[in-house]
Amino acid sequence: MSWALHNALKGWTLYDLSDREVQLMIKSMSVNEVKLTRICQSGDQAWVTMTELTHPEFFAKINFNLSSYPSIDQLTSTGVDTEYFVIRPARAMYPRLHKRHEVKVPCFIYSATRQFHSTTVDLSEGGLHFKDIIPEWIAGYFIVGVHSPEGIIQLMCSLVEDQKEKKRVQIVSEEADPQFLIYKDWLSRAP
Repeated sequence: MSWALHNALKGWTLYDLSDREVQLMIKSMSVNEVKLTRICQSGDQAWVTMTELTHPEFFAKINFNLSSYPSIDQLTSTGVDTEYFVIRPARAMYPRLHKRHEVKVPCFIYSATRQFHSTTVDLSEGGLHFKDIIPEWIAGYFIVGVHSPEGIIQLMCSLVEDQKEKKRVQIVSEEADPQFLIYKDWLSRAP
């Protein structure tokens, strides 16, 4: 029997996966991605949440034959732990923590079946303010694609709470996230 995986965080679905392929996919995902990923087996009637209790075979340690491969010690480390990331709770911003830049930049948010495109009114290291109202289907944590001269920068975001019009999102990417570092560098050069 084959498996299918749906990653709600990044909006992709894969079908006809073997047990080994599912196991390798799980090993490449962050803790949060795994929590938001659903699985089903061919012939199933519904998608289910995948956990170590429900699908232990996909979380088992993989034993590799490393003797015929070069050591990874020779690779340069970036100091970034890509095994997982932590989403911090909402930051209280009573006095502004970050300088606001009035820059109009195209942005987008995708789900598996929907898209939201807008332009920023302003942005900062802490968040983005969109020109358009954010649709109701956008909730929780999501990826915002920001068009910049460096290309599309993907930032983990969530909605700002207690806003009259849903137009603001806060950036919850970790400080060490390579995409967030590119964003901060680009923002430091903005007017």
